Amino acid sequence: MELADVLDSCWHGLEEAVRDRRHAWRLPVLATIAQDGSPASRTVVLRHVDRVAPSLACHTDARSPKCAELLADSRVSWTFYDSAAQVQLRVRALATVHLARDEDPIALERWDRTSLSSRRCYLAPAAPGAVSETPSANLPAGLLERSPLPGEDLPGRANFAVIATRPIELDWLLLRASGHRRARFVLEGEGAPAATWVEP
Repeated sequence: MELADVLDSCWHGLEEAVRDRRHAWRLPVLATIAQDGSPASRTVVLRHVDRVAPSLACHTDARSPKCAELLADSRVSWTFYDSAAQVQLRVRALATVHLARDEDPIALERWDRTSLSSRRCYLAPAAPGAVSETPSANLPAGLLERSPLPGEDLPGRANFAVIATRPIELDWLLLRASGHRRARFVLEGEGAPAATWVEP
């Protein structure tokens, strides 16, 4: 087992998670720092991976609390876990929020690539996290049972955002009864990542 092979397996797994909806890393936990200083975490869908840039990204409603949190403090942490392979990957990163309502080219390009069914959630009448008197799907009444038709999705564009994160550290952990293995890769600066084995 070589460090270079471990790092390659991390990026390969992340890339596969974008392509394969059933991949264990498709639904990671993204943690931010709430405005009161406490940790805030939630499950998101991994939407984009670039190992060259490098970058990891997800989509969100621009009205969600995490957008405001990231504008105040760009530090994030991703956690990926594959229970079958017994591999955990944690990624420390710095985030940038790209808003379609600001005509941000990254947000607009990603919006154009989303399906109508995916756009339905951005038509929510209320901001995510708003108090509701009853259990609510937070969807327009006419879209509870169907995806929007072309044109019906357009109001949702103003609520669409991309959270693009630049990884600065990857922490890989392999769980084994015979003894765990752990490696860390620091991506800050130019050139190849600084790689080292660390104690699990």
